[in-house]
Amino acid sequence: MILELALPAALVVALDQLTKTAVVARLGEGECQMVGGLAIRHLRHRPGLQKLGRVPLLALWVGLLAAALLLASDGFFFHNPAARISLGAALGGATSNLCDRLRLGAVIDFLDVGWWPVFNFADVAITVGAALALWFGIPH
Repeated sequence: MILELALPAALVVALDQLTKTAVVARLGEGECQMVGGLAIRHLRHRPGLQKLGRVPLLALWVGLLAAALLLASDGFFFHNPAARISLGAALGGATSNLCDRLRLGAVIDFLDVGWWPVFNFADVAITVGAALALWFGIPH
């Protein structure tokens, strides 16, 4: 069970941090470059939660992680392997964005589709992972 959570989380963190590092190395803040039909725009998102400070943010993340692990191991939800893998991806996205907040005081965003706010791979993992975890994890 732990591997089904940890492996996707680690893969999401690695992919997200590598892409953010590449964007920061190639583009100044606010700069944009087209790759195929996708705009890569280096932005730093300073979310309202940052006002809490680093210790409360870390405590919030630890609490959410503990709740997810409890639900996946002993709870009513997330007993399906697909649900746990999806939950792991969502936790990996949250972890990667938290790393940015703790290290930089902001989250690096770079995917600009034009009709949606600029986002990153961690945001995709959080959204899609949480949706799939609920879809596969809630007994029907």
